[in-house]
Amino acid sequence: MNDPEAVIELISKVTEFNDIHSQITDEDLDTALAMIVKLIAKPDIPIGSAPRLVVSMQALSAKFAILARYYTSFENKGPENSKKKNLYYTLASETDKLASAVKYLAKT
Repeated sequence: MNDPEAVIELISKVTEFNDIHSQITDEDLDTALAMIVKLIAKPDIPIGSAPRLVVSMQALSAKFAILARYYTSFENKGPENSKKKNLYYTLASETDKLASAVKYLAKT
């Protein structure tokens, strides 16, 4: 996941994710989208990888929540910032849900 080219290649397999990548320059957003694509393609997560994945997803969720609040409170002018705000709110919520699902899988 550390190779930026591998992340971009994975994201490009999902057209809408590629469109998001083209419109918003955020390396962590690309990483989150790549994680989502990987989980869609291969939902079986090795137990040893689960804790690290949970922490990564929760950290990304926290970052996205902070950015969503930033675009709500400070950069709230214009349609582009509104799109970013909505995207970051959604990413914060959904990466948090995925982290919870991975926690559940690790416990079972």
